[in-house]
Amino acid sequence: MRVHVVIPVFNRWNQTRKCLAHLNDSSFKSLQIIVVDHGSTDGTAAGLKNEYPDVLRVSGSRDLWWSGATNLGVRTALKRGASHIMLLNNDCYVSPNTVEVLISHSGKHTNAIIAPVHRNLQSGEIITKRGGTLFLLGFPTLQLPGKSLYKPGTTDLRPTPLVMGGRGTLLPAKVFEKIGLFNDVDLPHYWSDHDFFLRCKKSGIAQYIAQGTVVDIDESTTSTASQLRDMTLPEFFESFRNRRSHRNVKDLSSLFRLHYPIPFLYPVGVFLNMARYTLAFLWARIRNLFVRH
Repeated sequence: MRVHVVIPVFNRWNQTRKCLAHLNDSSFKSLQIIVVDHGSTDGTAAGLKNEYPDVLRVSGSRDLWWSGATNLGVRTALKRGASHIMLLNNDCYVSPNTVEVLISHSGKHTNAIIAPVHRNLQSGEIITKRGGTLFLLGFPTLQLPGKSLYKPGTTDLRPTPLVMGGRGTLLPAKVFEKIGLFNDVDLPHYWSDHDFFLRCKKSGIAQYIAQGTVVDIDESTTSTASQLRDMTLPEFFESFRNRRSHRNVKDLSSLFRLHYPIPFLYPVGVFLNMARYTLAFLWARIRNLFVRH
């Protein structure tokens, strides 16, 4: 069995190189890595050719964003007869046993989606938490503080109401045949993976966390709206507009329109989400003032 690993990239060659180095150390050797390079200008193409000639580079246009680039990689994998596809961002670094553990579980749960435990690369904190969604009150994700889905020393699967993101997630190809691809029209960048796994949930596809393996996530390069403590007021306002922010109003509105339990009232959910984000930003600025003094 060969696992096809789909990695969408836009610049950040050093990060991609590190991601590939971790895959190269994998104990599971039957991998076909597909890097979807959608508009890089930093030498990514030359780096792949020189250092990782076995990696299949698929080129795409810059306007694909994450969803379109991932779809291009998935289509490529399916055309090559993939039975299992791993979704991996280039800021995610697998452990040597990650693919092997996920494939082992997949053999027993043939129709399920299985994700590794996620750990913050910088802090070492486990960021895979127990939770779900509460769209009615403006929560596309609702994680319970302190409720980790990881117990050190255990190797079993734990069911989760929703896999968060494509950071090393293993999917049988038949999932894409049943659900379709990512929604790259309404959600070209952020929240597309969220929408996809919600559709999987509604279709009865089981989703699990494999406790026996960890993937480290470099969260310093994620959404521009992630670091509230360091955000200036202009950056805060920009986060409502910039597609590289998971708080941009356009994509959030699309997500709520697709999944709000009372469809015609979805703007209420968007407002509640934005209000909570604004309060969190104000609180972070107030705390910064006290720290400085």
